[in-house]
Amino acid sequence: MTVQHVAVLNWRDRSHPRAGGAELYCEQVAQHLVRQGVKVTYLTARVSGRPAVEERHGFRIVRVGGTFTVYLAVLVWLWRHRKHIDGVVDSQNGIPFFAPLAVGRRVPVVLLIHHVHQRQFAEYFGWPMRWIGRWLEKTATGLVYGHRAIVTVSPSSRNAIRRELGLKGKVFIVPCGMDRPVVPDIGRRAAQPRIVCVSRLVPHKRMDLVLEAFAKARTVVGELELHLVGDGPELDGVRAYVKRLGLEASVVIYGRVTDAERTAILQTAWITVSASTGEGWGLSILEAAALGVPAVALRVAGVQDAVLDGRTGVLIDDESQLADAIVGLIERLGRSSEAVAWASRACAWSAQFTWERTAGRIRLVLAAEAARLALRRADHRAGGDVVTVVELSGAALPDAEDLRMRCRHTDTWLARGDRIVGLIHGADEVDALTVLQRAGVQPSEQVCVRLRVGRPHDLLEYA
Repeated sequence: MTVQHVAVLNWRDRSHPRAGGAELYCEQVAQHLVRQGVKVTYLTARVSGRPAVEERHGFRIVRVGGTFTVYLAVLVWLWRHRKHIDGVVDSQNGIPFFAPLAVGRRVPVVLLIHHVHQRQFAEYFGWPMRWIGRWLEKTATGLVYGHRAIVTVSPSSRNAIRRELGLKGKVFIVPCGMDRPVVPDIGRRAAQPRIVCVSRLVPHKRMDLVLEAFAKARTVVGELELHLVGDGPELDGVRAYVKRLGLEASVVIYGRVTDAERTAILQTAWITVSASTGEGWGLSILEAAALGVPAVALRVAGVQDAVLDGRTGVLIDDESQLADAIVGLIERLGRSSEAVAWASRACAWSAQFTWERTAGRIRLVLAAEAARLALRRADHRAGGDVVTVVELSGAALPDAEDLRMRCRHTDTWLARGDRIVGLIHGADEVDALTVLQRAGVQPSEQVCVRLRVGRPHDLLEYA
């Protein structure tokens, strides 16, 4: 089954002064769904200086409601237009839009969760708001969405959804794409060692920890510079902390810049650094990697999925190790052969993530949900989040596109050189063999079949 008109719900669009990664994800998905032949309406809150209705990159933006009233306003809009919508991407930024209440049981709704906010409610709100936020994200979401499909951006976020929220729907990992050129050109980096951090300046990003580690690292690497790109409520606090540490001569703070300016600044970096307490996905880390810039980061949810430890960056388990890790990687990158190797690996890793692929996976999950909801009998799909990796090799390989047509919407098949690699969702090795047999693939002298349970990076690489 296909979907022809999708509503994407998100509390902000990229015109909002506080727009971040969630807005980039939703707008890129909308843009690439349009390229794939889908009509898209992007529903979001009003923002000063922007019209109520706007066309952008082929999709329609409809702005209704304010910071908090947007949730009710979007539900009213959905209910009024429910007969003309056959798919919804409901982006949960702590609180979802509860779209199933407006569109009914037969319209596929995919719940998009970038990361779990249970701990962040305590960081940003006092009682009773923190309790209300946690209840809405966990209990109310579970009641309204039931077994509807969930999309998230990383294995870490999937684990948190199961562990902290206990939601029942199948969880599909659909990582962010890239909108940066993939250019491993270390010739553009600064002559002296430089750290460039691109980040929203909010409490959980821990820019104070980055500044402290930078101050310590600079006692060893005396010419080290730190360049900060981004805006947010912590901007004035960051400036004050730079002054308190006496780092005004070696720290440059740009604030919000254009995409082109951000790329140009990143190209001068030797490394990027993240001290975040947790992310859905390390988007800024992958954007840096696309330009050949490796990362030093804390091993936390989301970030640990975006960094291949020892290959595209260095992950540490204790924040006290951050300065030493910065010094160690900077010293290694001082050798041109090492710099080229790190840059090449970073670019190769980031090049796998495209927005076309992201939107395509979202579309397939919506189609699978449409087929599931159309059933008049019980849904007998395999339960759980286990994924089996299938590797086919031999002299009589089937066509990857043919396998896509014969298998389920959400199963993935990719041609990789002289083999075909597939991900079969919701199936262990025994179930995967059954899926293959139904698709007409049998182990033989001409076709070798290898099966194994998917690891976190398999889900990112082959999804």
